[in-house]
Amino acid sequence: MNECRYNIPKQYKVDKGMPLEPLLGKIENPKCRRIIETGVESVKWCYHIVDKKGIVNVAELVRESGLSILEIALRRQICPELLTEVFAGLFQRPIVLAYLYADELSLGTFLPAGNAMTGRMCSTDFYPRDVGRMIDIMDYERDTGKSVAQMHERILATIRQQKRVIMIEKAYEQINDRMEDEILAFEFSLENLEKIREDSAFVQAQLRVV
Repeated sequence: MNECRYNIPKQYKVDKGMPLEPLLGKIENPKCRRIIETGVESVKWCYHIVDKKGIVNVAELVRESGLSILEIALRRQICPELLTEVFAGLFQRPIVLAYLYADELSLGTFLPAGNAMTGRMCSTDFYPRDVGRMIDIMDYERDTGKSVAQMHERILATIRQQKRVIMIEKAYEQINDRMEDEILAFEFSLENLEKIREDSAFVQAQLRVV
């Protein structure tokens, strides 16, 4: 799998693989644990965006409260909403999740509020990913001068909008596919009807000969 690139400044880069075994041990539901165990190939902590300036090393960076960007490589497609719910329960902090399967991408996010799992989360369905392009997390025009919390609110809103657009496009494609099938079936019926007419005309001609 090609290394993914994100449009996030290098000062926020963590680039740290996270062993799967300790995470699996925290998943209480045995079915969810099995789904993650068999379907997730790797988990990587890619970036950690914080408000504090002048941080000089990764150790200092990860000690600060902020927004973590995690990359989840999958062996097979798993429902993104289920993945986001599971990983939100594991980390219980502000996260953006990039789910990668083959040449497809899904983005999810969890914005906690209060204790434990109270908060907001959202995920897009999988959609084709151009491996030559960066994965857009930040919007420099809209995020400049904003706090990490404000940025996360914007990311949540963006993912919700992306989810809606993808849902509409997929539903529209299904309608078009169904209409094409109906047109083909109709054309096939017309061909059958014409063949029946030809056969009938042939039989009648033979009878007249007799």
